[in-house]
Amino acid sequence: MKLVMFKTAICPKCAVISKFLQDQGVTFSVVEAEKQQKLVENFQIMSVPTTILLADDETEIARTTGVNPVELMELVHQLQEGEMSNV
Repeated sequence: MKLVMFKTAICPKCAVISKFLQDQGVTFSVVEAEKQQKLVENFQIMSVPTTILLADDETEIARTTGVNPVELMELVHQLQEGEMSNV
């Protein structure tokens, strides 16, 4: 599994989410929405920040939009549980 955050260069909330995830010790990928329009369309991103938990085959498992620490922690826990089951 992997965690992906869609952001834009001028999004202040995106920086908050990025710092939150870094503080949690989470490895995640960042997609610059302005530069990756095909991914934005494929994942139907309507606003940023949007953070998506993907299965290994890139199927969406869960997502959260905006700054919601409770929902973000749920994604982090799902990611950690998935990593633990692969050990």
